[in-house]
Amino acid sequence: MARSNWTRNDNLLRFFSYGSVISTYILIVIGGYVTTSNSGLGCGESWPLCQGAVFPSVSNPEVVIELTHRLFNSVVGVFIVGLAIVAWTRYKEAKNVVLLSTTSLVALVAQVLLGMVTVATSLNPVVSDAHLALASAILAIVVANAVMVRNLTLRAAQLQ
Repeated sequence: MARSNWTRNDNLLRFFSYGSVISTYILIVIGGYVTTSNSGLGCGESWPLCQGAVFPSVSNPEVVIELTHRLFNSVVGVFIVGLAIVAWTRYKEAKNVVLLSTTSLVALVAQVLLGMVTVATSLNPVVSDAHLALASAILAIVVANAVMVRNLTLRAAQLQ
């Protein structure tokens, strides 16, 4: 890949990579608050709806907490999907970045489905623990990818 292509795309790759790390961490913190505040069933057992509605009444604090967790997942999704698209289309030669980006996307889809199962099983402790474990794994994957992206973009900058 020509050096001019690296510089043009580096900022976008870093944006999605670092955004994936920060947003995933924030989502895990929000998820922890969902658990400690006993808000996990704030939306009831309807998924992906909340209390059977797209826009539920937010007069109950548990609904607000659980809905925030669900909605913030879309922020994580934007960063992880964006990262995968940039990696697939502009960094095909960076095999580690492509592999980790793809892995984080697949793991995120699995995590969303596991979140659905968590709600559908009324917060079964085994399922809830698996949900946290997978969230931790996703954080590890996006952190590893951010390190790869940093090394890749630093190496490209040194070629100037």
